Amino acid sequence: MKRVIIDTDPGIDDTIALLLLCASDDVVIEGITTVGGNVSLDQVTRNALTILELAGRTDIGVYRGAAGSMSGGEGRHVFAHGEDGLGNLGLSPTSAVGAREGSAVDFLVESAREHPGEMSLLAIGPLTNVAAAVLADPAFVSNIGQIVLMGGAEGAGNMTPSAEFNAWSDPVAADVVFRAGFDRLVMVGLDATRQAHLTPGVRELLRQLDTPVSRFVHAITRSYVDFAFAEQGRLAAELHDPLAAAYLLDPAVFVSHPANVEVCTEGLCQGRTVVARSSDFPHLTPNARVAGEVDAGRFFTLLLTTLFPDASELITRVVAHEYR
Repeated sequence: MKRVIIDTDPGIDDTIALLLLCASDDVVIEGITTVGGNVSLDQVTRNALTILELAGRTDIGVYRGAAGSMSGGEGRHVFAHGEDGLGNLGLSPTSAVGAREGSAVDFLVESAREHPGEMSLLAIGPLTNVAAAVLADPAFVSNIGQIVLMGGAEGAGNMTPSAEFNAWSDPVAADVVFRAGFDRLVMVGLDATRQAHLTPGVRELLRQLDTPVSRFVHAITRSYVDFAFAEQGRLAAELHDPLAAAYLLDPAVFVSHPANVEVCTEGLCQGRTVVARSSDFPHLTPNARVAGEVDAGRFFTLLLTTLFPDASELITRVVAHEYR
């Protein structure tokens, strides 16, 4: 049983990642820390509370983190997730349970200290909170068992030709994290997540399953698909953060490669993650494992059967058709 902290900026794909881990019997979610990213800090915190309420997990604490980047800039937001981050559905938590007292950084540091070597940190937003924890406590890096982050790219970015959104939002923080010396850091970048498309057939399956969670996921991904079609002419949307979350449950969802990763913090390539795989540059010391080839069928089977176990047979059949 893995102990997990999730640092997140929900966000449509963050939402699906949270629902996946909340539904799994293989992890214990110690808490959720929020960071300004896809939308404002206030909104992502409300979204996290809304998601936990839907999942029936209001026992999990939510801790507010950084609103903007380490360099002092305001959060950079995107429109793929709608103005509210959840596809413009106008949702908010109905429970009286709110964010916990104490900061995200204090929670990260104290939780890692209480369970040294046991904690997995899933970072699926800008890395501002994580970098602040690295700087706040010299023991934080060694206390974390592994950090799995969604961010960066070996190839092209999605915000600039060089940069992926999370790294672009706070390149200084990303640089701190990659330089910190974590024993095990797994980078799940765009090159991997672009292999994990939510197809029209799987979205239709969600509608046909007709459960509160399936209807919710179908509804919030409408905004994602509309954005992908308007920008790229595609009817499928990439599920970035759920792929990183799935790795905690089944590392075989993708192949990872040792690499040295550096982050450009200024200039034309600000936010670029420069990935030098050890197979190509053996003289460089690896500081990460970088996700490569993805087994999309395995990923979507894991995601959907965890969320909807009663429909496993149907899910297996549909996934086999969609991801041949």
